[in-house]
Amino acid sequence: MSMDDRLKEILIRSTRKTISAEEIVSDTDLVNELALDSILIVNLFADLEEEFNITILVHEINKPILSEYRLLREYVQERMVLQESQ
Repeated sequence: MSMDDRLKEILIRSTRKTISAEEIVSDTDLVNELALDSILIVNLFADLEEEFNITILVHEINKPILSEYRLLREYVQERMVLQESQ
């Protein structure tokens, strides 16, 4: 399973909305379109850390990584590269 597929699967599990992977596109607003509230976001980050073996830094949560799917995907990819290089 690709990184993109795994990420979309986690997002689908994290939302209270019924949505398919095909509906999550590059500019999908994860907070508004997937109705992610603060509790769901905390759970999402925990799932991302576990699935991708990364650490999400608290001060980076304020970045707009949830404003578009593309930004979250890029962030996870960057964190994976950083974890591998350590």
